[in-house]
Amino acid sequence: MSENAAESKRNIRQTNALVRALVEQETLDYPFWVSGVVTHCFVSNFGHVYFELVDEDYSINCMVREPVRGTLSFTVNNGIEVEVFGTVRVYEKTVKVQIEVEQARVIETPKPALDTSVLEQLQAKGLWPRTKLPLPDTIHQIGIVTSKQSDALKDFEDHYRREGGLARYKIIDVRLQGQQAPREIADAINRLNREKQVDVIVITRGGGRASELTVFNDPLIVEAICRSTIPVITGIGHQRDDTLADQAADFSAITPTAAASHLAKQRTNAAVTPIQTQNSHAAIYVVGFLAVAAIIMLVIVLITTR
Repeated sequence: MSENAAESKRNIRQTNALVRALVEQETLDYPFWVSGVVTHCFVSNFGHVYFELVDEDYSINCMVREPVRGTLSFTVNNGIEVEVFGTVRVYEKTVKVQIEVEQARVIETPKPALDTSVLEQLQAKGLWPRTKLPLPDTIHQIGIVTSKQSDALKDFEDHYRREGGLARYKIIDVRLQGQQAPREIADAINRLNREKQVDVIVITRGGGRASELTVFNDPLIVEAICRSTIPVITGIGHQRDDTLADQAADFSAITPTAAASHLAKQRTNAAVTPIQTQNSHAAIYVVGFLAVAAIIMLVIVLITTR
């Protein structure tokens, strides 16, 4: 190691302090407005609000201190689109970059009207209005149509297991936005219907801007749902969101976690899998064998003690 390299050595604390100084000296005198959709929102024990502000594929952490929170004219919740005004701060211990919010306001975005012409096309084909399908008596496997990289999939899986859901998953990886997304999602629904390996289909994605969710108004997706002989559940966006896919689905949940909760709480999900059934039978045989053995031993003891 050269003498200059040895002299420039720092520990982690010094390195983090340097990063903080470099970032904050460039931003502290320049507060700014930035907009996005609120996700992963929670309130700390001290009353501060923490959340992520998401815009397409990018996000940044934000913090609203408790005194500032009291001045806001609205409650910060997941799914709302907001503008925040503040400066970039760095939490030194973990070099976590976040905006310290001084002001915030809701962006009032008019809810886009659903294209009723799509429903008229389906009506002409005899597919609308759709007769809603009930959930099956036994749910062994759930077909999930979403992106494998999406937070919605992780949220669904975690919440479903936490709520006691027992079914297996078959995940079809698709794009959730862009020109190719409608065809991929529709093909996934059609494929699951052809294979007939799942008992229910879940279409899910997390929240976003209204423009990002319009893909679920596409005629290809809506028609695939209407033609499905397997019950379809949607968990798209947040409570404020509504799409034609939601209207066509057999059950529409307000979020991916709500869809997971609805399935997990179905009494039919308690149905055991074949492996579990075999294990149960084996346990009964073992208990029966031990009981018979105990009776035989008791008889032997009684005979020998006479």
